[in-house]
Amino acid sequence: MVTRRRSKKKKKTKRKKQSSKEKEKYQTFINLPCDLLQLVISRLPLKDNIRASAVCKTWHEACVSLRVIHTSPWLIYFSKTDDSYELYDPSMQKNYNLHFPELSGFRVCYSKDGWLLMYNPNSYQLLFFNPFTRDCVPMPTLWMAYDQRMAFSCAPTSTSCLLFTVTSVTWNYITIKTYFANAKEWKTSVFKNRLQRNFNTFEQIVFSNGVFYCLTNTGCLALFDPSLNYWNVLPGRPPKRPGSNGCFMTEHQGEIFLIYMYRHMNPTVLKLDLTSFEWAERKTLGGLTIYASALSSESRAEQQKQSGIWNCLCLSVFHGFKRTCIYYKVDEESEVCFKWKKQNPYENIWIMPPLNLIDLPLFDHRI
Repeated sequence: MVTRRRSKKKKKTKRKKQSSKEKEKYQTFINLPCDLLQLVISRLPLKDNIRASAVCKTWHEACVSLRVIHTSPWLIYFSKTDDSYELYDPSMQKNYNLHFPELSGFRVCYSKDGWLLMYNPNSYQLLFFNPFTRDCVPMPTLWMAYDQRMAFSCAPTSTSCLLFTVTSVTWNYITIKTYFANAKEWKTSVFKNRLQRNFNTFEQIVFSNGVFYCLTNTGCLALFDPSLNYWNVLPGRPPKRPGSNGCFMTEHQGEIFLIYMYRHMNPTVLKLDLTSFEWAERKTLGGLTIYASALSSESRAEQQKQSGIWNCLCLSVFHGFKRTCIYYKVDEESEVCFKWKKQNPYENIWIMPPLNLIDLPLFDHRI
């Protein structure tokens, strides 16, 4: 009896070993442990994430939990010689090579809500262009100087879209032109010039809280309220150290941020107090990531704290012949000032990609 029991136990253990071996033999990616599955899915781009979510219920839950809705901006580079353009996705470190013959002779002016504002200095033609859908929205012609800045309030598909630029500055007067979407012509407004005499040009324009904030190269901040047709120069200047070789200005949920770059020092980050209109230096961005470019910048409240992409200043750089980005942690010491060099403002700009990238032919041009 004892021997029979032992033999039965041996048969059971053999069956268990065989069944476990068979499971290992026929194990697929569907049977991956949850932590390993999440690690794999976290490295997928949005397009592949959506495809993977259709595999099974377990994969669907993992994909949805890791899907990034608020994507980071992309960087678009403009060629000086032809109609070739390069889009760079910093979150996936991937490049896309595109051609837009319809933009031949145009240079970029501004970017917002996934649209580019382009200008042709030969024909004075202005148009909105979406590089992801190739949609074009032409605007009335307007002559612009090489260093003249222009901005718009929101996407041209909105009826509240407003274009803004300062066209002329004399000793006594300043001339502003605005254009509402679907209007027949530009509107001209003339105001008394209260800028300081050492004014040269406007470097940054940001739209926030229904107002255009305009920063001069000397640090003066002026604002234009289109609803009141009101222009005012604010008192005081931001604390700017000697040796600055560039600046960036952006907004996030109504807050205005200003970054000064230096040749041999770390960048300084300033925030505008909207009650006293005074600039205060910040040692942290409070979890924000600012994607900085000369003509317009983007800001995002990043959720990727574990990856380190938060509380950062993201800058475009050249490493050899490769275009890429570097991240400067605002609350840490860094040598980014030795890596970053001031570039031609019309060489690149940040732009927000649409959420429906999987429906676009963009991925056929990956390099």
